[in-house]
Amino acid sequence: MSDAFEPTVLLPGGGGAAAISALKSLRLAGFRGRIISTDIDRLAPAIFLSDVGAILPPSADPRFFDRALELIEREGISLILPTSGFDTLVYCERKAELRRRGVTAIVSEPEAVETCVDKMKFHRRANQRFPLPRTVLAGPASEVADAVGLPCIVKPVLGKGSREIALCGTLGELARELASRSDVVVQEYLPGEEYSIDVLSDLEGEPLVAVPRVRLKTGGGVSVRGRVFHDPGVQRVCMDLARFLGLKGPSCMQMRLAASGEPKFIEVNPRMGGATIFSALAGVNLAQLQVDLAAGGSIEIPPFRDLTVVRYYEEIAIEG
Repeated sequence: MSDAFEPTVLLPGGGGAAAISALKSLRLAGFRGRIISTDIDRLAPAIFLSDVGAILPPSADPRFFDRALELIEREGISLILPTSGFDTLVYCERKAELRRRGVTAIVSEPEAVETCVDKMKFHRRANQRFPLPRTVLAGPASEVADAVGLPCIVKPVLGKGSREIALCGTLGELARELASRSDVVVQEYLPGEEYSIDVLSDLEGEPLVAVPRVRLKTGGGVSVRGRVFHDPGVQRVCMDLARFLGLKGPSCMQMRLAASGEPKFIEVNPRMGGATIFSALAGVNLAQLQVDLAAGGSIEIPPFRDLTVVRYYEEIAIEG
């Protein structure tokens, strides 16, 4: 960590696990700059854990970026770390404007983010070069089942994390699910273990490190128990995918084992994941490494160790 570079950092999405993970990671590293968190919810946990918490409109609101700029100028924010899937696209679209104001946003280019957010676009882009489950857009249930098999997974095209995902074991269940929803994709069901892989690329898009972990138990789509482990094959293919997609900064990739035992990509989030703190505890602190990247010059990626992490709830008491 550079003694000369102690920026004021913005963590969007203060109600999400990724912002909390980033905040804890920075504190774990002894970060001496200020941490500002934002959210649309006045009771978002990071609002109370940061040096300053602020409420912003939803990222789709036309006022969002102007309000964010007011906060940036008022608090002297010079670095934005991507911890919210909803805000990341706005900040990457306005990255050049932010740079002119002296603010570094550690985000990918809009095209790369849009490719990751749209599950069908991601599948079409990466399917010929990387292991992915069979994936099709919604259609007649019998045709969809023929294409991907049963059981299968139905999920939103533009969904976030594990929200609104349904497992359909029969043709009838699939037909009912497709009749009740629009804008979904249907994927081959992968029955094995699920992995999350924290990947960090430099500001030019060159991957630096990949840290895999097994999701031992999840709650609300976020890992609450996990085991960090080494797997050179998984690490290599994740870094290859990050390079192929042109990702910059952090990303969190999801893989799951097929019946054959082959790990396949099911999702890529172009931001820090909700359990990034697991990687920090294992030795690779993605949040602090992004601060070091923004400081310029070369950075050294430390080794990480195999580690099992168990999460628990922590309360915040608010007067009034």
